[in-house]
Amino acid sequence: MINSDLIADFLEEKKIDTVFGIIGSANAYIFDSIAKKGYTKIVYTHHEQAAVMSAGAYYRASGKLSMAIVTAGGGASNAITGVLSNWADSIPCIILAGQESSFYVKNQKHLRMIGTQGFNASGMVNSIVKKSKCILKKNDVIKSLEEAYYYCLEGRPGPVWLDMPQDIQGAKIDKKDVTHFIPPTPPSYKSEISKITKLLGQSKRPVILAGHGIKLSKSVNNFKELISKLKIPVLTSWLGIDILSENNPYNFGRPGLYGQRKSNFILQNCDLLLVIGSRLSLPLTGYNISNFAPNAKIIMVNNDKDELTKHPYHLPIFDNCSNFINKLNASKWIPSKPISFTTHLQKWRSQCLKYKNKYPTIEPHHIEDNKQYSNSYITVDKISEAADDDAIIVFGQGTPVASGHQSFKVKNNQTVFCSNGLGERGNGIPSAIGAYFSNPNRQIICLVSDGSLMMNLQELQTIVGYNIPIKFILFNNEGYLFIKHTQKMLFKGNYTGVNKETGVSLPQYKKICKAFGINYTNESHKSIKQFLLTPGSGLYETYMNPEQDLSPKVKGIVTEEGIIAPPLEEMSPLLPLHEIENNMINVNELSYKIKR
Repeated sequence: MINSDLIADFLEEKKIDTVFGIIGSANAYIFDSIAKKGYTKIVYTHHEQAAVMSAGAYYRASGKLSMAIVTAGGGASNAITGVLSNWADSIPCIILAGQESSFYVKNQKHLRMIGTQGFNASGMVNSIVKKSKCILKKNDVIKSLEEAYYYCLEGRPGPVWLDMPQDIQGAKIDKKDVTHFIPPTPPSYKSEISKITKLLGQSKRPVILAGHGIKLSKSVNNFKELISKLKIPVLTSWLGIDILSENNPYNFGRPGLYGQRKSNFILQNCDLLLVIGSRLSLPLTGYNISNFAPNAKIIMVNNDKDELTKHPYHLPIFDNCSNFINKLNASKWIPSKPISFTTHLQKWRSQCLKYKNKYPTIEPHHIEDNKQYSNSYITVDKISEAADDDAIIVFGQGTPVASGHQSFKVKNNQTVFCSNGLGERGNGIPSAIGAYFSNPNRQIICLVSDGSLMMNLQELQTIVGYNIPIKFILFNNEGYLFIKHTQKMLFKGNYTGVNKETGVSLPQYKKICKAFGINYTNESHKSIKQFLLTPGSGLYETYMNPEQDLSPKVKGIVTEEGIIAPPLEEMSPLLPLHEIENNMINVNELSYKIKR
């Protein structure tokens, strides 16, 4: 037996039934053994970046671990954007990279290049993975894989990188000589439930912010049980978008810079914010943390100690989301909540419902914009109406991220995700591929923009080659719409490198689809509902105003004192001052400095 055979056995033992990758001379043994074993399916992509993104999306869509297998040199370096994307969003994944012979790794480590194509890949990625190592002993292969498996799932999840030299892969090994990994003692969590229930009991306007950690800890159902007992209004982060369906009575939307108006008003008026499994990223909090939930005591529950010290929280709780939710569910306080809490909560929920009814997702300016072009917010609204009840929806970067998170109405059994932390363009196609292989019987819908689609266009051939029935909705805004808006604000619309006129030309996607053999249609020929019912893969093109505003949005506002970062309740298009005064318990002094 050789080590690569042990790798194939390990995949079966851990029930890793799908891996993604590209073969090269430095990883040939691994692919050969997996193929011969026959348990694990290998999905061959056309770029290593896409392989790692697909492996990450496989987990995002199913909660099941996958692996990306890349070769040495350029294969390893190509993978890094995908690794960083998974790192940013806490997505577990094992990256197994081929490497030059261990002789060269040991004896040429002081040189710029190792052997023919090698370099210190494990050292280069060390800061964006939970663990990285180059395996230099033939009896340590299984130990290293067991360690990788443990650490990518332990605590706050993330990717793990293993370099495996060619000669180590092909080395003969006796099973009795194989070494094994012994997991360390798990961390000690402390929930402090009594302090939390006391703060809840004193609160008049509590809100729960539900984050991605709830999904990562596989505690969505337990969380739903908790909120049915507490009856506290819930807001979700972007990565937590599908924790609650649109029609859940406790779901009041998604706050942030590109959030929903109702959600921002609720967040900014609460007096207690219980954050479960969110790192409170800048797009959620806004640029000035002192203006975020300014009236609230913030309880932060997270299993990453560094996140607990990022801001001065009233009560930081070091705990796994699952442990915390279970302990709060079991708390004796819940069935005997004080009458005062219940009374205040009824009044607060009534106010939240008023915000929800007064500020629907589709705003008047969206309807007005839709008269000449297709407004992306209305298009997303139509997609959410037409999508299957258990569809998997992937938001690519650009327009789909903003419009999608603001106007997509999630159904109860749907899975919705994007790359959030890194926000790399080109993630849409490989993410949809990974989602399909994790759930081949569910409808896969991928929202992409014309600029972002070009950055992993080669993976359309992966879709054709594996006959994958992904439905793409393409938002054509003739370039990079997000950057246009940035240049408008900073340089008064002096565009550079954002459209054909300024250097970035994009193809006719109808011709691209014909070349790859993918069905193409557009909004003048079919409705979105008709398109989604068509068998097989396909691309549906919708044409936006090339200058369409992505709003509502909290954006920098020019005042007499210069450009300011307004609080979250001041979303553009700006509301009249008297409406802000009516909606806010305490009006931020910045609101009085804004010219409306």
